[in-house]
Amino acid sequence: MTITINIDTILFLLALLGCATLIALILLLKKLTAFISSVDALLVQNSTNVGLAISKIPAILENVDSVTDNAKEVSEVAADISNDISTAKETVKNGIIVSAGLAAKAKDHFKKD
Repeated sequence: MTITINIDTILFLLALLGCATLIALILLLKKLTAFISSVDALLVQNSTNVGLAISKIPAILENVDSVTDNAKEVSEVAADISNDISTAKETVKNGIIVSAGLAAKAKDHFKKD
């Protein structure tokens, strides 16, 4: 069994395949052009916003530095207050112990035998 294919048939099929590929390529290029146009429009539309955001970055960094310095100062003050509270607590504790001792001595002194 032998199958014979004419060269004209092969060329016709190749021409159809080429036309289909060319149409697919044209559609792909059209969609790619539309995508690039939308990206370009987006960049143009937001270029001023991006510029404003970039120009505000130094001020934001200065604010962050200020907040960090304030937090450091607050933590130092909190440490000082904690030390003062510990000292006051010890003073009150010692005062209560002395008062309890004096109360015990007064009780013993005024105790009726």
